Amino acid sequence: MLNNETMGKLRSMRLTGIADALEEQEENSGYREMDFGDRLGLLVDREFGRRRRNRLQRLVNGANFANSSACVEDIRYDDDRRLDRNLVLELASCNYVRHARNVVITGPTGAGKSYLAQALGQSACRQLSTVKYFQLPYMLEEFQMAGHKGLETYNRLLKQLVKVDLLILDDWLLFPVSEEDTRLLLSLIDRRHNRKATIVASQYDPAEWLDQIPIAVAAEAITDRIASRAYRIVIGGSKSMRAKTFD
Repeated sequence: MLNNETMGKLRSMRLTGIADALEEQEENSGYREMDFGDRLGLLVDREFGRRRRNRLQRLVNGANFANSSACVEDIRYDDDRRLDRNLVLELASCNYVRHARNVVITGPTGAGKSYLAQALGQSACRQLSTVKYFQLPYMLEEFQMAGHKGLETYNRLLKQLVKVDLLILDDWLLFPVSEEDTRLLLSLIDRRHNRKATIVASQYDPAEWLDQIPIAVAAEAITDRIASRAYRIVIGGSKSMRAKTFD
């Protein structure tokens, strides 16, 4: 029989998965017929699963998804969307994250670019990769506010985004950026180039990004570093996904 002191020690060490499973084993006489190794294996499996679920939840919370329920399993492959199911499933395996390759998703308003980008982000979290999701205008605002607080705060935010395994930039270049923002984007993208993966979702094709960035040399460098080795997904459809949802 277990005593309260043993259970207390397990919980004080935050081994709550083992503690809960051990209580279940004590209450179910069927477990007593199992040998010690098998019972121990079940206890370890419970604790391992609990910790993995908790870590996954922390990663999802830390990613700051706008739609935390987005998932690859719910992506629609309507004919007019022209989505390559095999490519989406390949990206869901997250090999591109491990190989520091980018993904460029383009399509018209309401095509489901944001959903797809965040669904891929969720898949990366499931692989226990660190992820950050931003709509580009809000990310630029965050850097502006960080700059007002001082160089140390600004550099801390930049370092955080340089190191994250997968950075998702939604509404990419929806509006023209300033020269100051251009320098920031070049610094961020250049430091991540061939080291970490980035997903951008945009209404504009990469060739059109040049018109949104005021410094020509920087525009070419940013576009090249993001798009040159990227997986490309162009979503079609004459009807937005929002409209289809209510059909």
